[in-house]
Amino acid sequence: MAAQEVGKRLAMLMKNMKLKNYQFAEKFSISAASLSRYKSGERYPDPELLLRLSEAEINVNWLLTGKGTTQIVKDFDGWMKERLEEKMRVVDSRTGLIQAPTIDYTRTINLQILGEISAGPREHIDDLRHLGENIEIPRTLLPGNFNNYLAFRVNGRSMEPNIMHEDIVVIKQEYDWDLASEKVCAVRADDGTTLKKVELDPANRRIILQPFNLDYKVQILDPDQGLDINLIGVLSLQLRLF
Repeated sequence: MAAQEVGKRLAMLMKNMKLKNYQFAEKFSISAASLSRYKSGERYPDPELLLRLSEAEINVNWLLTGKGTTQIVKDFDGWMKERLEEKMRVVDSRTGLIQAPTIDYTRTINLQILGEISAGPREHIDDLRHLGENIEIPRTLLPGNFNNYLAFRVNGRSMEPNIMHEDIVVIKQEYDWDLASEKVCAVRADDGTTLKKVELDPANRRIILQPFNLDYKVQILDPDQGLDINLIGVLSLQLRLF
């Protein structure tokens, strides 16, 4: 019975990957006969197949037990660091030219709600990617490359009444702090991430994070204190679901 459930999940995985039997067998170097036995539940997948699936970032634990997501999900902090590093590499190191963005001409964009972002004290983002929750947004509201946009659910009340607890915010990724001045931004430091209005204090080399709700304290980030501080991006869109 357990092997049959594994076979059903394997068939589901192939459907999600949009691979036919022969394509899956070829991609993961198994015979058609072995694939047939795996899908029918006659036997469990061999370790060699499980290893190849893992190398393709397929969650083998999900395949065998049904727990978790189909894809291997990196810890959110590490994933966010990679996104920031990618954003910093928009200039081609060989030519010195800015890489041209890819433009999507579809009418709507589905953005995955990545996590809960703190509107309050800096906290590590609560990863919600495993829920697979998406929000559909008209393409005209997201100019440029839609891969530059990140969607979060707000957790906290420091930005009320402008931005409410549980609002959805869409952040356009930026790394230039000059573009963040006097704007609501997602800011990441070693001890967590927060959504605040950014004020730059170049004279003292500080970044001031202002809440709208006066019941919350102003946060001051000083790079001289050894904090690793990154601008995730600037608020581009705010959605409130009723």
